[in-house]
Amino acid sequence: MASVWLRLVDVTVAEPPRNLTGFLHHEQSAAYGRITPMPHPVYLVRHGQSQWNVRRLTQGQTPHPPLTDLGRSQSAAAAELIAEDLKDVGLAADRLVSSDLTRAAETAAVIGRRLQLTPESDPRLREQHLGDLEGRTYEETWAAAEAFDWSDPTQPIAGGESLMDVYDRMGAVLSDLDRGYVSVLVSHGDAIRSAVAYLQGMKPHEAPWVDVPNGAVARIGDHLTWLGQ
Repeated sequence: MASVWLRLVDVTVAEPPRNLTGFLHHEQSAAYGRITPMPHPVYLVRHGQSQWNVRRLTQGQTPHPPLTDLGRSQSAAAAELIAEDLKDVGLAADRLVSSDLTRAAETAAVIGRRLQLTPESDPRLREQHLGDLEGRTYEETWAAAEAFDWSDPTQPIAGGESLMDVYDRMGAVLSDLDRGYVSVLVSHGDAIRSAVAYLQGMKPHEAPWVDVPNGAVARIGDHLTWLGQ
């Protein structure tokens, strides 16, 4: 079984908080598998800063917010981290897969130019759908979120997805990977946190919280390491 090493990092842009403690226990029928060591690395990348990050608007699966200039720079820096990491082990990236939301797709395009790969699209890599909370300011989101039990991972949020929905689809992406190839996956903060929980072999509401800044890169091999930290 693979172990996972996590290091907390500073958040580039504030996001609406999630409940970090006091989670309830919920029995689930789904399997919670810990991924086995990868013969070739897999990279998880959070998209660069978007215009809605700057405006402090809740994004979720809102499709259109594009990257800022800083977001494009963060994407380029992420690409360089991956390229240098692969150079050290004499490998090249084989596959680049991205969420189809604009901020992730633009990040993948920047990474693809550096790694000489054409991005593929996979909607399973999208951020958690937050229903009616999307488009609200963070302050409005915090106020509206008081109506929901954030400690229940099975509860759909504001007409969107539950945490378990995100966990299941991110786990499916990881399980479907061809481990004979070096893959780069471009996704989102909460989606990546769900992937990390899956890699730990833990239910998403039981996993330790980890901050995932814009442009963060995690390498999955026989353990998980944040690059550049």
